[in-house]
Amino acid sequence: MATIGEEIKRLQSQYSANLEEHVAVVVWSEDDVIGRARERGITLTRQEAQGIIDAIHRRHSATLGITWDTIDCWLDNEAHILPVKLIPVK
Repeated sequence: MATIGEEIKRLQSQYSANLEEHVAVVVWSEDDVIGRARERGITLTRQEAQGIIDAIHRRHSATLGITWDTIDCWLDNEAHILPVKLIPVK
């Protein structure tokens, strides 16, 4: 999974001929996953959030994209296939 810095470099390289070209870019971050988990009563480490972001990126549908529902699905149903343990907030 790319970091913000790596993605910026890739975009600069890909679009260097026309830096004024309009593009649509959506970024989902570790903080998004951690915040959403917290709303759902789950505590995640930054490393666990990275694992979820990486898995979502590798397995998401390009047709449907990544949405809050995608993140919710991973938090509620799919996290057991990751090498991370989700810890409910008490």
